[in-house]
Amino acid sequence: MMKRRIRDKIIGLLLLYLLVALLAIGATLTASWRLEGGAAAINEAGRERMRSYRIAYLLEQHIAQPTTALRQSLEQEMAAFEAGLSELAAGNPQRPLFLPKDAELRSRMAHLTLSWQRHIKPKITTILNSTHKAEQQVALNTYRPMLEHYVVGINTLVSLIEQNNAKSTLFLRSLQIALMLLALLGTGLLVYLFNRMVVHPVTQLRESMLRMTTGDFAVRLPVNSQDELGELALGFNRMADELQDLYATLEQRVEEKTRSIEAKNRELATLDKEMAISEQRNLLAQELHDSIAQSLAFLNIQVQLLQEDFKQARHQEVEQALLKIRQGVQESYDDVRELLVHFRTRMHCTDLLTAISAALEKLTEQTGIKTEFNVSGPVPVLPAEQVLQLMHIVQEALSNVRKHAQASLLSVELDCAEHGEIRIRDNGIGFDVSRDAGDSHVGLRIMRERAQRIGAQLTVESRAANGTRICLMLPK
Repeated sequence: MMKRRIRDKIIGLLLLYLLVALLAIGATLTASWRLEGGAAAINEAGRERMRSYRIAYLLEQHIAQPTTALRQSLEQEMAAFEAGLSELAAGNPQRPLFLPKDAELRSRMAHLTLSWQRHIKPKITTILNSTHKAEQQVALNTYRPMLEHYVVGINTLVSLIEQNNAKSTLFLRSLQIALMLLALLGTGLLVYLFNRMVVHPVTQLRESMLRMTTGDFAVRLPVNSQDELGELALGFNRMADELQDLYATLEQRVEEKTRSIEAKNRELATLDKEMAISEQRNLLAQELHDSIAQSLAFLNIQVQLLQEDFKQARHQEVEQALLKIRQGVQESYDDVRELLVHFRTRMHCTDLLTAISAALEKLTEQTGIKTEFNVSGPVPVLPAEQVLQLMHIVQEALSNVRKHAQASLLSVELDCAEHGEIRIRDNGIGFDVSRDAGDSHVGLRIMRERAQRIGAQLTVESRAANGTRICLMLPK
């Protein structure tokens, strides 16, 4: 099956909606243009009617006292009358002016043109060319009834145009109502499609992640599409499978270890069993907290941001959020695989300076928090185990800043002048150390336990609205 991206689906729907809207708007503009042309035709027909009366008036003046000026005025009026008839018949798109496409109306226009050419104009020419006043007066008497009949024809033409314009007006109003309905129905359809294609799958993904953070690793997502969300669902299901296998394997190892201790130390069986189980659970909690829970929390935040970007139709931000989520899922997947093999958090380098720099760079990339890293004194070469524990503590501190501090600036100082200290400061909202820094805070408790393992001393200072300062005194 051909894979289709979410962006292509959204753009396709919007282009279809835009095409329908443009067609409807084009029809509206065409109808209004025809109405304008019909109104101009009515005005021009009215001018023709006035010109016909003026021609009759000038004829009477010419018969009473013929002059060259009167004859020129008559000829000008006749020329203007003929030009008006031609413009009515042929139309003028520049004004715009044109007759509606109606057979009866076109027939009436042709009849008026023919009557002018065969009857009205020849009669006017006869009066102008006659030299006897009596003959001119007789011709004028026969011209007047012809003129009145001709004017009735013009009035009939105007009435037909007005009727056609009334129909066009009704069509235009109906089209405008249809446009309103189209806007309402189209918007509702788009909302429904976006909800089905994007919002609902993202909501399912977020709810499944929340269930997984509570320990329900049996949750699975339905794969209903071949787009990015479908790939996310597949990646999520693979991660859930690995986590479920991990839990099953670890429980089996704990049971085997417990039975071995009971067989070797029967006198201390009860105590050893409790200690072994406690230690294994603590290690498991720490490893999962470091490698999985933080990634899930980050993915949860990104999914919420993704949902908000979809609601605001910010397509570029949606692409970036999807990329971050995909990277987060892949990273969690890699962590799980290494936990299965080694049962420990991976460490890419034993260089403390490089490891801290990489962690700060990753924090800035994920959250946008500005970071500073200052080093004083020569950096010592530490054992790999110490670097591992130190970086777990630093990463936990950075994770707390990312999740809780609401900070915009984070600074890390590596002071190697005397005993060696790592100082981490942020300008976040801070917290009440006396209330929130006890053993109930899993992250801080794990940080203290890791510091004790390598003989380091951890102190936490914080006040509300004044940020947090963490100091890690390294062993000599």
